[in-house]
Amino acid sequence: MRLQTLLHVILLLKNISQGVAFNGPAPRFRLGLSRRQTWHVPYHLPGITFRGMLKQGRSITFSANLCQNSSDENEKKQSTTTVASQAALIAGTTIGGGFLALPAATAPCGAAPAALGLIGVWIFLLGSALSLSNAIFMLKHDGGKEGGMPVQGKAVSLFSLVRECFGSIAGILSGVLFLLLIKVTLIAQLSKVGVMLEGALPILNRQLWTSLFSISIAAIICLVGNQRMIERINDILTTTMLGSFATLVAFAGGSGWSLDGLNRADYKSLLPSFCGPWAIPIFIQLLIYNEVVPLVASRLDDEGKVRQAILVGSSVPLLMCLIWSFVALGLVPYEPSMITGGLIYDPLTNLADTVMSKGGNIGKLFLASVNILAGSAICTTVIGSILASTQYFDDIIAMLVSYGGRSGRTRLETEGNSSGALTNESNIYRRAITHTLAIAPSAIIAIGGSSELYYKATSFAGEFPCTLLYGLVPPLCNLSLRRKYGKREKRETKQGWKDLIMQLVLAMTSITILLVGFVSKY
Repeated sequence: MRLQTLLHVILLLKNISQGVAFNGPAPRFRLGLSRRQTWHVPYHLPGITFRGMLKQGRSITFSANLCQNSSDENEKKQSTTTVASQAALIAGTTIGGGFLALPAATAPCGAAPAALGLIGVWIFLLGSALSLSNAIFMLKHDGGKEGGMPVQGKAVSLFSLVRECFGSIAGILSGVLFLLLIKVTLIAQLSKVGVMLEGALPILNRQLWTSLFSISIAAIICLVGNQRMIERINDILTTTMLGSFATLVAFAGGSGWSLDGLNRADYKSLLPSFCGPWAIPIFIQLLIYNEVVPLVASRLDDEGKVRQAILVGSSVPLLMCLIWSFVALGLVPYEPSMITGGLIYDPLTNLADTVMSKGGNIGKLFLASVNILAGSAICTTVIGSILASTQYFDDIIAMLVSYGGRSGRTRLETEGNSSGALTNESNIYRRAITHTLAIAPSAIIAIGGSSELYYKATSFAGEFPCTLLYGLVPPLCNLSLRRKYGKREKRETKQGWKDLIMQLVLAMTSITILLVGFVSKY
């Protein structure tokens, strides 16, 4: 039995890497194409392609954070999209629960070094996004002509791009990295929730609050199970997050904010140290949006327009991060001597005392805005991560069932036909299993970890999975496609050499971040 199960898993991974359709049940959640129907999933869906069959017989393809319907009606909708709407998609997907780690990352640096680091990371991610976009259009336009994967007119995901360039095993590894990114994200957010609730309501300790929150939010998502209702909840939380940020900025001036707090500068703090989290990976985690580039490329289907959408859409989160870091630096002076119980200095822990002593009633409104921002940002990230993980495990279970043999499928079909109650009961069990797999491992680690796990997990996510998937992979794919499909006369032009140099610089930058982060830990 164990050997048979192992064979099923091997066949499953092989078919995932090849994007083969499976005859399982349709995915439960459909992440729509419109901005209103798009989940706020900051780290979500790396372009892994799963195919399911709807009852109407039409296939759907999961790529990035959407489900693309293959009907002609949807293709017409794609042709009517605009650069502005896709820029809004990029901006709305970027900011999440990692936003709260920014003050801890910028406090040791000061205003000018923090701005330099944020802008530098933004340029790095912009180059990687443009590299990914260029590779996608290169594959779409030249792949079929040169005997490669026939993708003309089809959406190209990061997963299919990796598989085409480096083979099925590399594609499977990218799927593993995606799952690791989701789990680390959940670990960070659940750990932060426990710390925040313990500070606000000390009747329970951090571990109990983390456990209660994890069980509650997983149960709510599992029991609601209504796509539209969860979409509305997520829309409300995202709108609340943006509104609270605007309110926070408006009340900062009357809450004791001072320009003197921006004078301090320590450029050495941009390098990794043992006195706190490395700022650069946190900046990467905050500003990452490259997972939606394949979606934007498929919607606009014009490389020039995609570049415009990426440039405009990524600039908004950069501006928000700069403003948030300046607000925190101007309110709470950097005092590492006040560090207690750990090695990480977070200005937000001293924010309440500082604001209340200087701001009065306006300070209370400012603190309320900060708490609302924190709660809504964490909830949007947790909901999106749980849904992405649930869909991941749901599709894997469906594939395992489809490989389980006709006897297993016949038994399930017989049960479903004989009693509708049994079918509903099996669906409940399946949802309980997928939701448990989605949140339980991360919750257990968050409960057993320290109170500083939020910063360490956020830094690790930006340093390893994000940098590897969305920093190193795009230029490597670009270089591979240039070698396979690029015409000699194009490669020898001046512009071709500039592009080649840019891909090499991006790849070397990513490798440097990975190596420096690894060496600094060991």
